[in-house]
Amino acid sequence: MNCSRIFKLSAVATLVMASYSASAETVNHLYDVVPVDVPDSLGLESYGSAIDETGNVAGDTRNGTDGLPFRDEAPFGLDNNFIYQDFDDIESYCYRQLGYNSCENWATRQWEGINNAGGLKREREAYYDKSYQANANGFFNSSQIMQKPTSDYTPSGGTFVAGSNNVVVNKFSVANVEGEQLVMGTTSSGYYDFGYYGLVYRERGFVGATVLPPATTFDGEDVSEIVTQMGRTMAFDSFEYPKDSGTVYIVGSASVAPFDYSDSDKDYNGRDVGKCFNDGQSIADPAAEDFCQNFAFSTKGFIWSVTTSEPAIDVDGVIGVAVAPWSNVSSNDGATRDQKSYMSSVRGAVVPDGTTDTNYNDKPVLVGYNTLRDDNNLLMQAAIFYPNFEAGTAIDMNLEDQWTSTFIEGAEVEDDGDYIYANTRATGINNNLLVIGESKRSGFYPENGAAANRLFVADANSENPTARYLSDTGESIFFKGAGGEAKAVNSYNEIVGTIDAETAREYNGKQRRHRGFINPYDFERGTSEARRALFKDRAWWLDDLTNDDNADGNNNKYRIIAASDINDKGEIAATALYCASGYDNTGHNAYCGGGSETESLVAVKLVPTVSLEQSTFTTDVEITPRSVEQQAVERQGGSMAPWMLGLLGLVGLRRRLNK
Repeated sequence: MNCSRIFKLSAVATLVMASYSASAETVNHLYDVVPVDVPDSLGLESYGSAIDETGNVAGDTRNGTDGLPFRDEAPFGLDNNFIYQDFDDIESYCYRQLGYNSCENWATRQWEGINNAGGLKREREAYYDKSYQANANGFFNSSQIMQKPTSDYTPSGGTFVAGSNNVVVNKFSVANVEGEQLVMGTTSSGYYDFGYYGLVYRERGFVGATVLPPATTFDGEDVSEIVTQMGRTMAFDSFEYPKDSGTVYIVGSASVAPFDYSDSDKDYNGRDVGKCFNDGQSIADPAAEDFCQNFAFSTKGFIWSVTTSEPAIDVDGVIGVAVAPWSNVSSNDGATRDQKSYMSSVRGAVVPDGTTDTNYNDKPVLVGYNTLRDDNNLLMQAAIFYPNFEAGTAIDMNLEDQWTSTFIEGAEVEDDGDYIYANTRATGINNNLLVIGESKRSGFYPENGAAANRLFVADANSENPTARYLSDTGESIFFKGAGGEAKAVNSYNEIVGTIDAETAREYNGKQRRHRGFINPYDFERGTSEARRALFKDRAWWLDDLTNDDNADGNNNKYRIIAASDINDKGEIAATALYCASGYDNTGHNAYCGGGSETESLVAVKLVPTVSLEQSTFTTDVEITPRSVEQQAVERQGGSMAPWMLGLLGLVGLRRRLNK
């Protein structure tokens, strides 16, 4: 044979083999774990809470327990009576709605805090103790954010106490006209020292450097002055409308009216909240009085217009308006009924851009929860808010209720006369109108040994949006009775959150462990089959997707216990257990230093090892689930920091009840 011909054939064969090798390239894990830089001074634990489209991560820290969750309009998401005031109330909540056999210990941590930090008692006693320091701090780009929130009203003669305001991060806003995405979240006012410690508000939403104000009108009338002075707000999502207009709206909730302050069950330690009013008028300086420190409000889902060309939004340019009315309100109720408050909130927003065909292209569709009056019961349940105006029509920021709320079937609190859920809510929506949400199983109707938060999806494009529970899909990580959080969904229908990692009985038992998850949900619009194929067309614990089978590698220093946000690149903001020396092996239940080293909770970013922005892939992912074999040694007392007790079973996990 001619030597040159042999050479040519060999060269061709080499090229073919090279091409084949490229097309058959395999990586042995889908995500690398990247630690997020957080100032050490901000807290003992850090949580990855939000990620923008360029991969920036923001989050918040803790030194102790929250006491009452910072992201719930009503305590634990359901106490619309606002009567959870002390240890006994918290313990009662646990027994009635969580059912743990260790409720006394659980309630003690929520009331007393941990390591002399956090806990509800410190808030309740701050007025006289005058020593409150923030438990939660927000961070972004290695720096602390929202260190001194603004307020149009402060207690007379009061001086702001530095480091006393709590901050949590919820999300990044859509880009402003400068192309920058701003951090959104919730802050407290912090305390003002005037001889006592006065708190103006426990929660107000913020975006960038701007704190969002409460309502100024309710049902066409000016609100009570205490609403504008001490009213609460929350910020959860944003949208630009119309497209390419540069007009940005923030969505969340805002106080519109006082709660029923004649109810003595709302008093803490004999401090009569009724004294905050005199002859039907709120007193002039409520934040300076001990009896007004825990004053609360009825809320409505809200939007604020924050159009700006600057990263820091001018508060004077912020205008807010209520989204929709509560459902089935009695004509003589006002904002309360039977000592309960009507409540609603917007948790997610989208303006479908037409890349997938929907009935609401170029219209802002919102999701969250609304109140349905059922006789004397005010049921907070998952809702979709549909616009009453045509695409392109300007939103009138002087007009209330420009959306109509529709409750999601199958996520109603009541089922055939039984209140099987404590409450329900939608937590997010994407460009394909895929809705994600949670239904808190009532403690009186546990399922498979737990009164858990069941995760669901729904189609907002449907005439009758209906919840489909992930525990009914047959996937093993969503077993019957599994509880968790549905935190975020990107444009490719990839859902992230937290899910039970064991089936142990919680009711009359112990808290289950939790792990972060991702579910590349197979939806009729927007799903990328190529991306789903990389996930083997199924949901996973994120720990399995970070397993590179290398006990000495960086990824083996982390176990992902919660996922909070995901962008369209597939990058994830998450929270992990961290073992500085690396876990003893790559198993799920591996020890840290043989059980003798202390683990910590840290914010991380998960970065795909394959570019998920491609439409086709030349790389395959070989996923090796972590093992669960039993270890030969027992964890020692030093293997887990004291402030983490109870957090592994309940890291950010919302537990709610009807009381």
